[in-house]
Amino acid sequence: MSNVASAALAAAAAFIVYLVLSAGSAGDTASVLLWSIPELVIGLLLALLVGFLCRKFVPASAARMFNPLRWLLLIVYLVPFIFELAVSNLKVAWSIISGKNIRPAVRKVEAPMKTDLGMLLLSASLTYQPGTFTVDVDEEDKSLYVHFLDAGHKPEKTVEPKKIFSFINLAAWIRRICE
Repeated sequence: MSNVASAALAAAAAFIVYLVLSAGSAGDTASVLLWSIPELVIGLLLALLVGFLCRKFVPASAARMFNPLRWLLLIVYLVPFIFELAVSNLKVAWSIISGKNIRPAVRKVEAPMKTDLGMLLLSASLTYQPGTFTVDVDEEDKSLYVHFLDAGHKPEKTVEPKKIFSFINLAAWIRRICE
């Protein structure tokens, strides 16, 4: 990807973030939807500056995330993720209250992700689950090292991501979104 395309992608992403963070701040001035005109101009100039400065950091694979279908999938992903989060909260609360099923261990998780964004989203999804957190990422073989509050009676050295989540294979969702 050329430097101009990388700069344009970084600028577009920065401008979208700026718009989301400053939404509703137009006040009583002349505005376009939720933003005042001077605010949009300043946001666009700042986004262009950020795009220029970050053009070397944007990978070629980042362009695929500008597909609206991927954003829709990401929003839909929140439903099973929140369900898994609630189930995990209940399990951890029960483990703490009862004092049972507390066998902490660090295990290697074979992540089936091909992209760094997929690894990031899987790692964050694991870390947000109570009782687990990502300790390390092995970039060579695309695996994560995850600490579990309950590693089970016969803990395996490696774990598949679909065995970590209770009901829904979130790793498959992440692969659909990011790859």
